[in-house]
Amino acid sequence: MIEPSANNDTLEPREFLLPLVAGAFGDCDDDASFFPSDQHLRALEFMGSSLWTRARLGVVTAEPGCGKSVLIKRLLRHLDERIVVAAVRREHVNPQEFLLEILQQYGFSLESDDKSNRRRLLERFLKHQAAAGRLCVLIVENPQGMHPSVLEEVRALGNVEAEGGTRVLKLLLLGPPRLNRVLESPRMTDLVSGNAARFALGPLSEDQTAAYVAHRLRAGGAADPDALMSYTLMPTVYACTGGIPSQINRLCERALAAAVVEGSARVTASALDRAIDELNLRERLPLPVAVSLPVPPTADDPVTQPVVAKLLVSLQGLPDREIALGEARMLIGRGEEADVRIDSVFVSRYHALIVRGGGHDLLLDLGSTNGLLINSRRIVRRILRHRDLIQVGPARVMYLNEAVLARHEPDPGETLAFARPGMPMAAGDEDVGTVMAFGRLDQSGER
Repeated sequence: MIEPSANNDTLEPREFLLPLVAGAFGDCDDDASFFPSDQHLRALEFMGSSLWTRARLGVVTAEPGCGKSVLIKRLLRHLDERIVVAAVRREHVNPQEFLLEILQQYGFSLESDDKSNRRRLLERFLKHQAAAGRLCVLIVENPQGMHPSVLEEVRALGNVEAEGGTRVLKLLLLGPPRLNRVLESPRMTDLVSGNAARFALGPLSEDQTAAYVAHRLRAGGAADPDALMSYTLMPTVYACTGGIPSQINRLCERALAAAVVEGSARVTASALDRAIDELNLRERLPLPVAVSLPVPPTADDPVTQPVVAKLLVSLQGLPDREIALGEARMLIGRGEEADVRIDSVFVSRYHALIVRGGGHDLLLDLGSTNGLLINSRRIVRRILRHRDLIQVGPARVMYLNEAVLARHEPDPGETLAFARPGMPMAAGDEDVGTVMAFGRLDQSGER
């Protein structure tokens, strides 16, 4: 093996890449590794302003991996002695463990078997610090996953007042978007007012992803990041990671390791492909655009013109988003892999599926817990028609497709669902004369 020298050109590829594999995309523990994207800088500004304004509470939401923990570390490094901070990151704690962790971070020497009234100790400490002109801050990560009894402690601490009615604790809560639903629950209304300050941190754009990769490589010691990992690879990196920094770190670290195995001095397309396969990210890549010739109509497929269809999703009566139906299959559910994601406990992870083909869109219930309502009828299978209204848990989904306006014939394969115990009643279920059966309802009167 060649001994290292001052000139990197004399190093073997493995010698040059190994230090980058170890550190370039590891934990962001120093200022040099922190990537100052526009949204992260605005999030830091928001968190800082939450401490110095009269606001009692600041809320930062972001999908996992977008950098909430990195922001907390950076914020804590730049606070002065006037601020006393405790940060709780564990989700699975009981109320007494939660209070003990806060007390220990505030400087109390308590053991886990200490029988002191921990909430009373915290209240007295907070009031004393306020009287001394110091600001107490409590940062809680992922409170949406904590037990309601722990959230009750958060609410109680946030309501502690000094003489004159001044609140003595600043709360900074960080979690995924569903944290907002927890804060809007009835038990949190006296803590979270309607104008509570909130900031939504989004993923990086494709351009920011390329800049982020170059920044981390440079922080790891690469003099020319583009020569090491070309910008031509960045669209693929972005497609596989969605611009989420933690996912970018995993993929790029694995791609660097694959380049070491190849013996290459840079990350090649084949090294990136190998990393994508190792992390099972291949399905996130967009399908190649193919030029297809017109197919003559057949008896089984009489409609060959392209079908333009879309879904209008609304939540709580308010428009939420519009989704074009461009894929052969569209999954509806609560899981992150769903094409139409509805984050609700009333929606199954794999709730329903839209299958496109033959000039129509077929909606199938995938055995969901709470079922599907289409135009107020409980349905298992239906060929969708223009302006069909689909109820999926709390969401109302309007199917729009003017290309099927001319087809009014009944769907012979339409399947209604039998009501199950505990399932909410659909319109008409209370009618004892209603016949629920598989297949089309025969209204001819013949038996």
